[in-house]
Amino acid sequence: MTDLRTNADHRQPLDRHWLAKQRRHLRLWRRFLAQAVVRETHYRAHFFTTLLVGLVQLGLGIVPILLLFGFTQEVHGWSRAEVITLVGAYQIITGLMAAFVAPNLQRMTAYITEGELDSVLLRPVSSQFYLTLRWIDIAELSNVASGIVVLVIGLVQSGVSPNPLDVLQALVLAACGSVLLATVWSAMSFLAFWLQSVNPIGAIYLNLVEAGRYPLVFFPVAVRTFLTFAFPVAFATTFPVQALAGDLGWTPVAGGIALAVVAVTLVRMLWRRGLRSYASASS
Repeated sequence: MTDLRTNADHRQPLDRHWLAKQRRHLRLWRRFLAQAVVRETHYRAHFFTTLLVGLVQLGLGIVPILLLFGFTQEVHGWSRAEVITLVGAYQIITGLMAAFVAPNLQRMTAYITEGELDSVLLRPVSSQFYLTLRWIDIAELSNVASGIVVLVIGLVQSGVSPNPLDVLQALVLAACGSVLLATVWSAMSFLAFWLQSVNPIGAIYLNLVEAGRYPLVFFPVAVRTFLTFAFPVAFATTFPVQALAGDLGWTPVAGGIALAVVAVTLVRMLWRRGLRSYASASS
């Protein structure tokens, strides 16, 4: 009994320390967000330029869909309205990635090769947290807003009225998909520990993510497998839209959660492995 109490007493300080650490990271991220808002108010033209570019990209994504469905009512079981809903979901996910992930991972090569990582390692905060969440591009959230509008229009046109469970499934799948895409991009960026530049790899990532504009069934079986497990963009776009339509069960949701946990763990291990091989670029 004494041993059990001792173990419990030992765990409690550790739990309190972990919670305190997470609260510190959350406060730090709120500061990052506040700084991003302040920066955006100083450069208002950047917001409107980003909004304009995002609308043009959204239009370019919808035009091929309108052309395709000008000759048919349905493709592989997907109607025009459902694919437009998918385009809206894609716009939301890519907007979130551009706002919170891209500004950081696009700097990863400079952090590692130019010695900026040295100063980060001296901070009393997780270096991975700092380098992957430090910068936020508030203007990109305008693309999230336009994506929500398109998604709602698609749902209305398709006559879909998702119930709360369908919405919950879609939100969980979209969150898992976002985490999976972020971890894949992070893994590619962390290769900067061993490569002189990972910018070409980042370009490959951006090209691959374009597949999320289209339903998974539009691709051959081998490509579907790749887009589900190796480059899991399906969890970010196709699966959430299917969930909103009530065409998806809880098995893909559980699979998405499991994959996200595994991916985060593996990326954390890759980061630690990279730090062990890191030689200060400033020394």
